[in-house]
Amino acid sequence: MRKLMWFALPFGAGCGLCQYLLPGFWRLWAALGVLALGLACFLLKGKKGRAARIAAAGCALGIVWFSGCEAACLTPAEALAGSSRVFEMELTDYPQETAAGGRCQVRIAGLRGRAVYYGDRSLLELEPGNRITAQTACYSASALAGEESGYYVSRGVFLRLYGGELLAVSTGNAGGLRYLPARLSRWVGESARALYTRETAGLITALLTGERDGLEPQGYTDLSEAGLMHVTAVSGLHCGFLIALLRLLVFRRQRLTALLGYPALLFYMVMVGCTPSVVRSCVMVGFVLLAPLAGREGDTPTALSGALLVILLLNPFAVASVSLQLSFAAVAGLLLATPRLYGALVRLRPGKAGKLWRFLSASVSASLGVMVTTAPLCAACFGTLSLAAPLANLMVLWMAPALFASALAATVLGGAFPPLAGLAVLPELLARYLLWAAGLLADIPGHSVYFIRPAAAFWLAGTYVLLVLCLFLRGRQWKWGVAAAVSVLCLLLVKAGPRAQVASDRLTAVAVDVGQGAAMLFHSGNMTALVDCGSLSSARSAGQATAAAMDQYGWTRLDRVILTHYHDDHAGGLPWLLARVEVGELLLPQLLGSEQEDLQREVLSLAAQYGTAVRYIESPWASALGEAVLTVYPPVAEGGVNEMGLTVLCSAGAWDFLITGDMNAATEKKLIAQYQLPDVEVLAAGHHGSRYSTSRELLEAVTPEVGIISVGQNRFGHPTQEAIDRMTDAGMEIRRTDEEGSILIQVGYE
Repeated sequence: MRKLMWFALPFGAGCGLCQYLLPGFWRLWAALGVLALGLACFLLKGKKGRAARIAAAGCALGIVWFSGCEAACLTPAEALAGSSRVFEMELTDYPQETAAGGRCQVRIAGLRGRAVYYGDRSLLELEPGNRITAQTACYSASALAGEESGYYVSRGVFLRLYGGELLAVSTGNAGGLRYLPARLSRWVGESARALYTRETAGLITALLTGERDGLEPQGYTDLSEAGLMHVTAVSGLHCGFLIALLRLLVFRRQRLTALLGYPALLFYMVMVGCTPSVVRSCVMVGFVLLAPLAGREGDTPTALSGALLVILLLNPFAVASVSLQLSFAAVAGLLLATPRLYGALVRLRPGKAGKLWRFLSASVSASLGVMVTTAPLCAACFGTLSLAAPLANLMVLWMAPALFASALAATVLGGAFPPLAGLAVLPELLARYLLWAAGLLADIPGHSVYFIRPAAAFWLAGTYVLLVLCLFLRGRQWKWGVAAAVSVLCLLLVKAGPRAQVASDRLTAVAVDVGQGAAMLFHSGNMTALVDCGSLSSARSAGQATAAAMDQYGWTRLDRVILTHYHDDHAGGLPWLLARVEVGELLLPQLLGSEQEDLQREVLSLAAQYGTAVRYIESPWASALGEAVLTVYPPVAEGGVNEMGLTVLCSAGAWDFLITGDMNAATEKKLIAQYQLPDVEVLAAGHHGSRYSTSRELLEAVTPEVGIISVGQNRFGHPTQEAIDRMTDAGMEIRRTDEEGSILIQVGYE
């Protein structure tokens, strides 16, 4: 069976080369070169020669398959980008709510693959199989804000469509067998919401279906920080639980488990969305179940390779999926590193390794083994690495099978037969324990490493260098202890550096990189304030990114949080911020009674949930912030949310920092006419560098020296060249979070 592995891994390598290295012109030559190497391997005899020839064929076919799928699926869709078309589309999943309405994945007649469609709120009333007709603006799915991105295409989505009011709606294939898995997944979520409390319903829905949208921000944050988010990613853990449960139902009969259980597992795979992790798990389980029936021995590396081949045959662009990369890296860690770690831990107590010690050793070695292979990916993709993960897994994985089995039984039976709703008591208690454990570990100081600065990346790279050196140093058991001690010491130095840098009581400002949004921290003495906390495009929540920045500098509490206005790119991260950081007071504009009051009520609900005081700014308000003074001005204009926002001035000695939110040029003129603003040293560019903000009148009135543009990937063209030119003509130094990351400014004043 190893022949499959010799073919599948090079096939994946060929797809990876096309995704990351080979432009279209070079692919043919690369495939021919690999085949030539394979032909040269005919000179090698025996097993090695056969393996080399199979590998060469696999790599060449991977290159050809990727290129063919690109020509057949992606290129026709890319040709539509920038145009406006009327499309008839069929929904392939349930629409999800967005700030502007709804979105869903659709299938378009004549185009291979799927598209993602963004429409108005009428979309939320539809279901999979419904057909819609809409005038749409077409955008590339392989590029976001002018930068290449594999986010959509790795999921088989090749076009982004933006439309307004639907032109026509029909029943289509809604209610058909094709969309039965999607309807069942939806029903499971609805049953969970009816049976469990709000805090646990989202967790149990994620556990059973992989759908995380229902997770409460507090639970989501705690699971992420504790390194337990993998519990909610449907993968081998869940598939193993399900097969074990089915095996018990058929009295442990292997053939019956394969014939009945495996089709049920495949149905479950479709129900949870065919994510790379669950496809990988199902294929591997299939090898384990079916190989003995065919008279072959199960082989884990071959099963893993076969799973990779199946996924890439279905969608070669999935090679860029972070989910796939993490899933396979985790299994590789379990296969390569975990056995050695387990053996080393058991040898610590030779002759005394009882069942408890072996259980502890197995749990810790599995966690560490997975961390060895997934840590670089976590650092690169998510900017964080949970050091509490081994302890977290030790605390909760022992009860994960019981939680999954009881939740599955209670949710299905209780949802179908309301008199059996009492079965939900056990999974409710187990889910509460899991959330409690995650929250406990997330509160431990230093539980995670955040890769905000290059020093953290250097520490991680150095740790791997130490591991490699230890592998080459034979016969010296103390080497591992020394390597661990050196790594811990270096990590402490990495963490201590930024804290020492801001140890002075003088004012420090940090423009946190939250993508297309805004979050500005001010710290002086022992006080910290935050102006805005939101994002439209960051992979991590603005609240999580802000909490990570505070952790880097050792700031543990926010005395005040000021929201200039109620838009997601300025306030959307608040739920995740409050889940991580204690906030003393919220300073808000008063919009109750206006069309935007719903947005404000969401913020007020959060404040009530966490016991945070609220102050409305309806006249100029000033307060000390350590050695600095924070002044907040009320709205100066009527109109939209942007124009009814707050203005913030932070002053320390002769140094001033001004934030105007997203107000336009007309409102800026009213601001400088109504209030005597000082000359400022730093100005936060209005509306992320919009052409309609940061007017010449404002620049002439406050004469800033430095302009900070908080911006990320966006489809609005921010920052615009007009705004940049105005700031440059005013003699300002321009600094951008999309180019520098988080920007630190320390004030030296007399």
